[in-house]
Amino acid sequence: MVGPGVTERPRVELIDAESASGLADLLHQFLEQTVEASEAKAQAARALKGEVVVRAAEDEEIAVRIAFQGDRIELRDVGKAATGSAPSIQGDFLSVAHVTSGQASPLALVASRQLRVSFGIAQLPFLFRVLGFMRVDDGAERPRRLRAIALVLVLVLVLVLVLVASLFK
Repeated sequence: MVGPGVTERPRVELIDAESASGLADLLHQFLEQTVEASEAKAQAARALKGEVVVRAAEDEEIAVRIAFQGDRIELRDVGKAATGSAPSIQGDFLSVAHVTSGQASPLALVASRQLRVSFGIAQLPFLFRVLGFMRVDDGAERPRRLRAIALVLVLVLVLVLVLVASLFK
């Protein structure tokens, strides 16, 4: 039982851990540490509902599905089978390692095209929340980050509007 003001941490599970890829292991460790790091991160994780696929840029056979299920986060290697409709994040191992070690913001890596994202318009809010959850936050640069996030959102919104307008021509 959890007392008032304390959030129960979601369990982070790596399915078939004994045969998991290095990417799956890295993401599993990162998510466990992130959820344990603070009550705010635990609350953010519990609020996420949906799936995202993280793909290795170096090898198309390596992909990990992360299912956020409220009280549980489940990771599973899915390889090429990850061609469903879930949004995806693709990057080289070094970029993913920089995110998981706190050396780089996932949003900054997306903006610099070191991480590539693929998503449907309706999936954008979920994907944005996942990237925000993955960001290691020390709070020191919050005002600057908020301005950068606002700028990225405005740019994405403009891009979406341009794409939608071109579809209806």
